[in-house]
Amino acid sequence: MPDPLSYMKAMVSAAIVSALCVLAMVAARRTTDRSWMNTACVTGLGLGLAVGCGILSLIPAWPPASALDRFLSMVVPASLGIELLAGIRRVPAWLLRCLRICLITTIPVILLHGSVYLSGADTEWPLWRTYTAMALCSALLTGIWALLALLSRRSPGVSISFAVCLTTQCAGATVMMAGYIKGGAVALPLVATLMASTIAIGLIAKRSGEPADFRTSTTLGIGVVSLFGVLFIGRFFGRLSTGSGLTLLLAPLCCWATEMPQLRHRKPWVVGSLRMALVTVPLLLVLVQAKREFDRDMAPLLGMEGPAPRELTAEIGDRTAGMRKSALP
Repeated sequence: MPDPLSYMKAMVSAAIVSALCVLAMVAARRTTDRSWMNTACVTGLGLGLAVGCGILSLIPAWPPASALDRFLSMVVPASLGIELLAGIRRVPAWLLRCLRICLITTIPVILLHGSVYLSGADTEWPLWRTYTAMALCSALLTGIWALLALLSRRSPGVSISFAVCLTTQCAGATVMMAGYIKGGAVALPLVATLMASTIAIGLIAKRSGEPADFRTSTTLGIGVVSLFGVLFIGRFFGRLSTGSGLTLLLAPLCCWATEMPQLRHRKPWVVGSLRMALVTVPLLLVLVQAKREFDRDMAPLLGMEGPAPRELTAEIGDRTAGMRKSALP
């Protein structure tokens, strides 16, 4: 069973390590150079995530044997590497766009590699359906990333990154209730590091007078990729429904509602609060539905009186077997 104390320790440790790393690296150089701040932020994210995953025993195997292993050992490092390059002034913008497009188009292939979805062994998912789903997922990720990046340039602020973090947190909880505990648990250290790094780099940027859009540009891409990865794993390797996954993935776009003429020129804290409130509405709907389904499917098993542990384990396994498409070795 999930251990809430371990989850809390992982989140707190990841957040502390991430924030301290960012602050220490900036203080060591005594500079607020944008490139160095970007390096500090990416480094803090990587170290914080490593610590959090270590506490939760989410150490990816090598070579990766599952979608979660590939997400942690390939997708997340690739995202961190691209954002690290984004802070180097000599790297041309066209190269960064190409790298991001390559990452977006290959994420579904990486996560589904070796699974029944690409082997043709699943009669419910013929190859044409799998490739269509992969193309649509890549298009969705591209559109959401581009729209949120555009919004962060039009109306900068940490609220956009916070909205992505809140959505990722809810996505993790939903995936856990959908039967994939580890797939949802990985969202916890991800969210903790993103939140801590965003706050730390935002405070430094505000104090030094750096452009406001820098506060979220570094973490936004990593946050969107993390959200997509958690939902993709939950949908294809857990029991997360397509409707719930799409709702969670599109929820951060509710931030665009604050661009209405009546709201756009309000005070920043008002705009930020409205964004968080608007994003919270679909998240609550998904969480309530997920809790109902969890109680309906699992409560009768967890509430049984007096079964032998082995019998209870076998029955839960029978109920959940076949609901998840496990990756082949």
